[in-house]
Amino acid sequence: MKKILLAATAICLTCGPVLAADPDTGKELYDEVQIERTYQGEHRTDIDCETCHDTDFFTRSDSKVTTYAKLEAMVEGCNTNLDVGWFPEDVADVAAYMNREFYQLSPAE
Repeated sequence: MKKILLAATAICLTCGPVLAADPDTGKELYDEVQIERTYQGEHRTDIDCETCHDTDFFTRSDSKVTTYAKLEAMVEGCNTNLDVGWFPEDVADVAAYMNREFYQLSPAE
């Protein structure tokens, strides 16, 4: 089921007009995330991307993010599952930032 959702998300993200994503805007969005939720049994109001993913997560050798489409799908998965509230263009910007900082994948496939 996860593979189907990942594939469907990747397809949806690649459909429509192609707009240049802005990694600088993506960094701002990434840095500004603050979600209120229970994490490891503790209610917190300061959950951000790095609460779950330290930078080693993005650069590990067994990363499942092997294409730009998978990167965008991963960002959209966090956006949806954690109800971050990003619009599709925001997801694209965050993916562009993460690609610049961690992955260096080719956006064109």
